[in-house]
Amino acid sequence: MRRLVLLFRSPAFHLLLLTAAVGIVLLRTHIHPQDDHFHYQRFIETLAQGRLDLSIPGFQGASFLALPLYLATRSPLANIHFQMLCALLLPAAGYAAALSLLRDRFQAVLFAYAIVLSPFLFFIAFRGFTFPSFTFLVLLTLWLRGRGSRFAFLPWSFSLITKPFSVALFPLFLLWKPGGEQSLWRRGWVQLLLALPLPVLYVAIQYFQVGHIIVGSHSNIDQTNVFLWWRVPLNAAHGLQMLFSVHNYYFPDPAHTGHGNLMHSSPLLMVFGVLSFIIPGGTWKDVRLARVLALCFVLAFGLAASLDHMDHFYMETSVLLLALASIPFLARRLLLLPVVLALFHFPFFYLYLWGKGFYFTDFSPFLIPITVDVLALLSWAVLVMPRSRRAWGTALREVLWVPRDAA
Repeated sequence: MRRLVLLFRSPAFHLLLLTAAVGIVLLRTHIHPQDDHFHYQRFIETLAQGRLDLSIPGFQGASFLALPLYLATRSPLANIHFQMLCALLLPAAGYAAALSLLRDRFQAVLFAYAIVLSPFLFFIAFRGFTFPSFTFLVLLTLWLRGRGSRFAFLPWSFSLITKPFSVALFPLFLLWKPGGEQSLWRRGWVQLLLALPLPVLYVAIQYFQVGHIIVGSHSNIDQTNVFLWWRVPLNAAHGLQMLFSVHNYYFPDPAHTGHGNLMHSSPLLMVFGVLSFIIPGGTWKDVRLARVLALCFVLAFGLAASLDHMDHFYMETSVLLLALASIPFLARRLLLLPVVLALFHFPFFYLYLWGKGFYFTDFSPFLIPITVDVLALLSWAVLVMPRSRRAWGTALREVLWVPRDAA
């Protein structure tokens, strides 16, 4: 029994099983390249020929990182395979990020569970979108910054040219520092300066080659029309509806609202994240960190709301920050955990409806929530139930036992 307790207390055991479940589902999912994949793949192949062509639409940060995989395989799906690899690494990256910032192994495991139960972070890879790699880079940034690493600028810099929404993390570098003494190269403002040259060079080369800045894969959008300030109120309302509702009603064109728009994180987790930011005292070990991450969330949400249209994927940085903030709140109110876990099953129902017969030919996506359910139940049986039984037994004896001299 002691060995069983030690096994279930090991974060590596949980991460191994979670990653295995994700890996099995990814391998059973059919690849169907669409949309942006062809831009990213063409950029990778062009780069392999020795040409840097930033006239190809798309933010190409992840394409640079996928180049070695293409050189090794020469696969026309190298972009998607790289996104799948990043998706597979998300549970471990989520655990590392939460551990370095929250300083608690149990809370870090909870965050890894929350990441695994958010299918929109994974399965968009099979269309060729680069959000899995963006999420991985953001989590790496949080991990390295939490450790006070001198290399935190590197994943942050690449995330900025993969999807620029991670620019909202700059308060984490300027307004907060990890504990302990820091050398010059580990200081936040130095890390910020080190992160800037790559995005600035990227934009400068693109402007030189094309004459304007290409905003993502939208060839008709540049720096002059990407921000539509008159859309901010509607976009903000739409963003709130997506965060705290079970669906994403695509208001610019309702015909685009489908099952894919329902693959969200748990709305309850988003509420917990907001409450954690509002009342950090007694919840966070580092209240200043909570306030800085709250500012990062506001900036990320504001940036997404200021664009020409709102999309749930554009709020990915906001969702990650709220999910991370929810963990200290939830860890102190574990009676709510079954409710949160139950609500996390809805995204997989919508995921299956979205991809059945196209991405999925069986019920394999449900392996992920089933694995989480079994792990959570066994963890409770091994770690919690024996202590609860002893506690109830002690309380019962105290109530029923009457000393002889009192009779």
